[in-house]
Amino acid sequence: MSLPPLRRLLAWGVPLLLVLAVVAVFAGKAAVAAYLRSESFRAFLARKVGSSLHAQVEVTPLDFTGLNMFCDRLHARGEKDAAFAELRLDGVRAELSARRFFDRVWQVESVDVERLDWMLDGSRIESPAIPVSKTVPRQGGLLPNRVEIAQAQVREATVRWAAGGIAGVALQFTPQDGGWKIAGAGGKIEQAGLPALDVQRVRLLYRAPSLFVQEAELRQPAGGAVNVTGEVNFEQMADLRATLSGIALAPFLAEDWRVRLRGEVSGEVTVHTPLPARAPPEIRGTLTLAQGQLEALPVLDEIAVFTRTQQFRQLTLTRASADFRHTGDKLAVSNFVAEAAGLMRIEGSFTVEHAAIDGAFEVGVTASSLQWLPGSQERVFTASRGGYLWTPMHLTGPLAQPRDDLTPRLVAAAGGAVIDTARGAVQDTIKTGKDVLKSALDLLLPK
Repeated sequence: MSLPPLRRLLAWGVPLLLVLAVVAVFAGKAAVAAYLRSESFRAFLARKVGSSLHAQVEVTPLDFTGLNMFCDRLHARGEKDAAFAELRLDGVRAELSARRFFDRVWQVESVDVERLDWMLDGSRIESPAIPVSKTVPRQGGLLPNRVEIAQAQVREATVRWAAGGIAGVALQFTPQDGGWKIAGAGGKIEQAGLPALDVQRVRLLYRAPSLFVQEAELRQPAGGAVNVTGEVNFEQMADLRATLSGIALAPFLAEDWRVRLRGEVSGEVTVHTPLPARAPPEIRGTLTLAQGQLEALPVLDEIAVFTRTQQFRQLTLTRASADFRHTGDKLAVSNFVAEAAGLMRIEGSFTVEHAAIDGAFEVGVTASSLQWLPGSQERVFTASRGGYLWTPMHLTGPLAQPRDDLTPRLVAAAGGAVIDTARGAVQDTIKTGKDVLKSALDLLLPK
């Protein structure tokens, strides 16, 4: 007895459909695997990365183990609109997933990069004159046309700019609000003319075209800390604010001044520069110095000699602060105050350019310090305010050996005082002699 047509269809059709489905799955997987290993996919990947970065990208051949991909190197050269001149990723591993294949998305569950080298400054290349669609094979209509990454990490990242960079930092990337949340730790940051600082941790948010620095904690080996916040808009400018706390001053000074000035610096500093950077940034701020010591300055040695007060040779500063602005090779300092309470106070402003200083100061000392300095109150320290006697001082010349105009005036005042004293002593002697002679004559000559 034969089966009804419907039952025959179910009996033979369902198993056949299942077999065809299994075959289709394996065929589909084979087709996808073949495509992933093809030059077309490598070209698609380079095009997508290049479009996102505004760069021309080269990707070395891809190796696959299942859906795990390895790429030896990805190299990008920035075009005119790019936020960088050159970018290189070495040892790129990615774990792909087919779970969003029918959404036309290549889902990348994770990316692991051994090394990243990002050069911000440098020449850009011209955008290709020929449309990309004519140089890269077109992708099939059923295949995914987007790439989305769930998370990524860089084990060792280096970011370089013209005068410095960050090296050896580990980074973790997570998508957030159309951008990337970035967490990092380790490594060092360096800037020309300044000592290196250790990177403790960083928290960033990248949303094109800006990188928002939510927190960046840097530390000095000696224990001081720098905390940075701000924004880097790669198409316009960089504005950063740094809060300094207990930073040792000596490593930031020229070698000749490291024996003259010591202490720990705190304060606020801002950094502004247009991007792409074509000149050194403008750096300005207000700093205070704690546990400060000022010594080995010729003018202080001269004052110590004249006043017979050895404390002037090594001043322990109870207060020191200043506002500053640094642009290019020029440092301008205003509202400078340095005080050793009960002994000396210096106020003024100065500029340093091409390793030379030019400054105008007011120097105040206590009256007791001038008791051994003949003529100083009459000829040099002539103004009185705030418990000090004051005189102007001009400081000029190379930083290694600056010249001041106070020392010559102290010498001249002391010399003039000696001459005046001698002149008075001679006059007194003559007067006394005349008196003695007159008395003798009075005795010898009767009236």
